[in-house]
Amino acid sequence: MSGGTAAHHDLTHRHALERVALWTRVCVMVMVGAVVLGAPGDVRWTTAWQPALWQVSTVIALQLAVAMALAVFRLRHAESGRYRWVAAAQTVLDVLAVASPMLVVESVAGVPVWPTAVLALLSAATRHTLTGVLISWVVVSAALVAGVVLGDGGPDSPHGAGVVLAVVVLLVTAATAGVQANSLDRYVTELHGARLAMTRQARTDPLTGLANRAALQEYESAAEPGQLTVVLLDLDGFKQVNDVYGHHAGDLLLITVADRLRARMRADDLLLRLGGDEFAVVLPGAAAEDAATAAETWARAVAEPVDVGGGVARVGVSVGVACRPPGDDATLADLLRVADRRMYEHKHDKRRTAA
Repeated sequence: MSGGTAAHHDLTHRHALERVALWTRVCVMVMVGAVVLGAPGDVRWTTAWQPALWQVSTVIALQLAVAMALAVFRLRHAESGRYRWVAAAQTVLDVLAVASPMLVVESVAGVPVWPTAVLALLSAATRHTLTGVLISWVVVSAALVAGVVLGDGGPDSPHGAGVVLAVVVLLVTAATAGVQANSLDRYVTELHGARLAMTRQARTDPLTGLANRAALQEYESAAEPGQLTVVLLDLDGFKQVNDVYGHHAGDLLLITVADRLRARMRADDLLLRLGGDEFAVVLPGAAAEDAATAAETWARAVAEPVDVGGGVARVGVSVGVACRPPGDDATLADLLRVADRRMYEHKHDKRRTAA
């Protein structure tokens, strides 16, 4: 599974959490509208706050509107680095949007609406797991107690044991939602880590840690068109190292060569082991002359002696270079074929010269 696919799944998870919080706000708005703005005529108002209901309701509506606006914005940009800060702001607004009508309705109308606080707790759990939901529970419980204290207590308002029961029920709900959210968050994190590990394993050579052919295909699919140079490097004398010192020495030689080449790459170069003793370097934006100069430096580094445990091994390198000029539509496969042919020509020329 590619890194892009793993990132897509992580983004989908965040979108799902955003939708949960968004619909939670919708439910809160409906309940607030039904209870505060459309209170039945037989409700017994217990304080002199009734004339201020419209002002208080407006503040609550503004809180919810801002929270929902942020939700829609972040739903489209959940991959942003500011997501955590905006999520914290949304959690605060969600809690205030529930705590405010609780305070008003409990103290003004004597109507117990504390069960609506469960929605705020669930919203907090989707964002900040156990810590966030417990903080939200503290705020909601304080609003519940304040609503009872400020009002003179309608017959249906929870007093004494009723307040304790409400706080305990909300605490159990908060703890349950928080623990479940923690478990889900940990599961998603572990799953995302496993996907990344599988992606790295699929596109990495297990011996040298370099990229492999799968990584090359992924690179080409994401690369922008333009000037590009491919350099192939094939080790000379590698088979003799295996024959004389053993395959363990050959593996150690390959690892050393990979480290030497890696240390001489630019930040945006792609170094690969294509298989056996063959390496490739993709140089975006490099001309053939620059690549040839760099290849000479790499060849000198590869030719340095390598301690393979039972002795010192030396290998040479044959090089093939293929360049795609600006405006050309040659693929990486095309460049590899050209570089491969030139690499074998270079190897053949060296053998003929040595003979």
